[in-house]
Amino acid sequence: MNSLLALSLILLLLLPLSSISLIHSSAVEDPAYPSGMSFFPLTNVIYTTYVIGTVNITSLNIGNSYLSSGMFFTKGNASLQLNAMIDGKYWAQDVALFHEINNKEFEITMIINLWNLSGPFKILKNNVTTYQGLGVYLYQGPTFNVTLPLNFSLFMNATNNLEFGYCINGKKYVYQVLPYFGNFQIGGLSILGLPNDLEFVWGGPGCGSEVCMSGEMSEEIYYLQQGKLVIPSSAFSVGLDTAESAYGIKVFANFENISSPFACITNGVNSPSVLWPVPPSIIVQSNGSIKHVKLCINGFPLSNQEVEVLVPSANLSSPIPFTTVKELGYTNSNGEITFNISSQSLYIIYYPGNYTLSSAYDISSPLLSHLVSSIKSTYDSLVNFLKSYNFKHALSSSFSRIKYRSQSTSVDYLLLEYIGAFAVGILVSAILAKYKF
Repeated sequence: MNSLLALSLILLLLLPLSSISLIHSSAVEDPAYPSGMSFFPLTNVIYTTYVIGTVNITSLNIGNSYLSSGMFFTKGNASLQLNAMIDGKYWAQDVALFHEINNKEFEITMIINLWNLSGPFKILKNNVTTYQGLGVYLYQGPTFNVTLPLNFSLFMNATNNLEFGYCINGKKYVYQVLPYFGNFQIGGLSILGLPNDLEFVWGGPGCGSEVCMSGEMSEEIYYLQQGKLVIPSSAFSVGLDTAESAYGIKVFANFENISSPFACITNGVNSPSVLWPVPPSIIVQSNGSIKHVKLCINGFPLSNQEVEVLVPSANLSSPIPFTTVKELGYTNSNGEITFNISSQSLYIIYYPGNYTLSSAYDISSPLLSHLVSSIKSTYDSLVNFLKSYNFKHALSSSFSRIKYRSQSTSVDYLLLEYIGAFAVGILVSAILAKYKF
């Protein structure tokens, strides 16, 4: 009964827009995702008072955006979102709406969405509304112009109050301060069952829209721990909670410094993937009993990394059960190490992993396959999580107070469409969340 009611509500919401919708005539071939980076630890929960995402933009081009129905939304507008859960009860979004003026100049409007996942807001009185029992705080901040290349950051601070801010080329601005709601929670599930991830992603300009874009940029995210900004121990190429998405760009990791990895965004097709930790490549060359081992990641040699030679044994406490460490050493500046493995035909060259690098191995014989098959690395767990995750449960953002710019369609006409579309996006998301679609 609840499901039937929810579907009926969604259909009623969509019908009034049918007469003014501009339908995207050709379906998007490339998949669209909230593209950038996110952090969601699978086995622990982290609490922090400060989160920040930084992007270095060399080039950026923003094309058309469309609603999930295929309806044309706007041109030249995209959102960059820093999103985090607060104690699994509130979803905080610090958003920069980018409007492309030309290939070097952009107009940015700052937006705040704060969702109360447990019900209407009681503390906040202004700029609040309620959709299907979910409280939503909507706030429009300053508008300003920027030029490329650009170093731009979004941050949220929950030390005493809840502060929303941004940085332009290192200069910091706080544009809204709200009462204290709790600490940011990274890990575990919210009260709606959504992952409490920290995400810094590009997507459409609200309402679960998807945008076509291209560019060259790099991204980093940090959270505060014991007075220091910390790089997440794992990262995905997509956000898990927001419904806005982008296509035309892909995300990959840069491991030139394995202790300070970051995400790179370039033109291409994005897909949900693990940015780090990932297993490095192990290349073994044999010359009799002499084994030359080279360790590298994406072409970068990995120096000063521990490498072990494991041989079969009755040892159950080894990282790989029924093996024991025969030799170990550290790679040189070229990522290489040499072992002399005499009178031993069965062995495993094993790399135990190091922070942003997952474990990896090379076996001397297929007879050892049954031993290594029991290895379940962090990388494997993260990959399995992404394979099973349902992105349809994400929440659409509301920027309905914003007057979008468009070069090809009259503003009055678009305003009517946008306001209706935003109402649909928020309500559909709330209904889906409430009725567990």
